[in-house]
Amino acid sequence: MTNRTSKKGQSATPKEGYSSVIGADLRRGSVTKLRTIEATAEILDTSPRTVRRILHSGALPFYRIGRLVRISDAEIAAFLARNREG
Repeated sequence: MTNRTSKKGQSATPKEGYSSVIGADLRRGSVTKLRTIEATAEILDTSPRTVRRILHSGALPFYRIGRLVRISDAEIAAFLARNREG
């Protein structure tokens, strides 16, 4: 397999510092699983439309990757903790 290059001899791989930070995060386990709106709806036992409303209100932070919306397990847990009664 050949190494792709972008501009005159520059490698298309991420910068050294960037990849080492990601690697360190993965080793520490600080990167949480990202879920779809549908998977989040199943966890919250509600409809995907309700999850979209919660996201739109700003009560549940999310990641946008291109056109995809993803919600981290950590954010779901924090949302549940903030909305706990009793």
